[in-house]
Amino acid sequence: MLRTISLGLVLLAIPALISAAEAKRYTKNVAILLYNGIEVLDFAGPAEVFQSAARFGAKGEEQAFHLYTVSRGKAPIVSQGFIRVTPDYSIEDSPKPDILILPGGGSEEVTDDAAWMQWIKTSGRDAEHVLTVCTGAFIAARAGLLDGLDATTWYNAIPALTREFPNIRVLPGRRFVDNGKMITTAGVSAGIDGSLHLVARLLGRYVADRTAEYMEYKWAPESYLSAKYAQLNPQLDARGRAKQQASIAVREGNSEAAVAIFRSLLAEDRNDGEAWLNLGRALHDLEQYAEAIAAHQEAAKAPPQRARALYNIACEYALSGDRDKAIDAVAQAIEGGYRTRSSYENDSDFATIRDDPRFQALVAKL
Repeated sequence: MLRTISLGLVLLAIPALISAAEAKRYTKNVAILLYNGIEVLDFAGPAEVFQSAARFGAKGEEQAFHLYTVSRGKAPIVSQGFIRVTPDYSIEDSPKPDILILPGGGSEEVTDDAAWMQWIKTSGRDAEHVLTVCTGAFIAARAGLLDGLDATTWYNAIPALTREFPNIRVLPGRRFVDNGKMITTAGVSAGIDGSLHLVARLLGRYVADRTAEYMEYKWAPESYLSAKYAQLNPQLDARGRAKQQASIAVREGNSEAAVAIFRSLLAEDRNDGEAWLNLGRALHDLEQYAEAIAAHQEAAKAPPQRARALYNIACEYALSGDRDKAIDAVAQAIEGGYRTRSSYENDSDFATIRDDPRFQALVAKL
């Protein structure tokens, strides 16, 4: 069964370029700076956090974040002497970032380049948030983005940052320092903590916790900060928060409560394909397969949910023991766009039809 309660497990395509006119768009552009000598985890840690949170914090079909990498040019950069990474954009054609991430490493390549620093000054000034990791604080400092603020960096670079930038209050022993717009973190893995903190600020504690759980990261947010996190995503309206509450109910093993929430939402709007899809999943968990099929048939009328709904219908027919309808539903799901072979091969819901030659023939063509 493809699990799609509220958040889903399928990454949806986000346009590479987003119009500046969409100032109130839900999806935030997250630009990660790349340069030769950059620390792997400095950029990979935040990337993992924001890409995971993008789907856990999705609003319907809109991902919470659109990640991309930016460098001076488009030639591959080398991280820590052995990992080659090809940037998505150069500073000449990069989309405007809402969140700018400045990782650490051999940052002199950036700070010694006037054009690069001008791009960072402008992008940092216009961004909603700037997150530095490790010695990425030196890039922000040279761009004037930390003037008069508290900041931190990698423990071994604390003396240099203090000496070179006396107008910055450098704080040793801090995992990260949040000034509102500007967030600086200590070394390497601390970028994960700072990123989870920003996710919690923007999307609520539930999304940040789901992200850390998925990453199997032992996140211990600071109490004086976490006490101020909203539990549910503050960027969602009442309907969106109700859907999030339903997903929490499912995780708690209370699918009955989720069913009640989704039925209430559908009483207000029967054209909500996402609500139909998630109602079907909750009914599936309760082993009410006939009702789950009916809900997923309604979900299949909405193009964004069609492929997943058809796949789920196939699962439910298989679990109900109706082999012929299950095979037909598999064919429809494949034709409808759900073509992930490993799902058909490994999903335990198909155990009763996996030995059927018709099922095997359909999967073999994927």
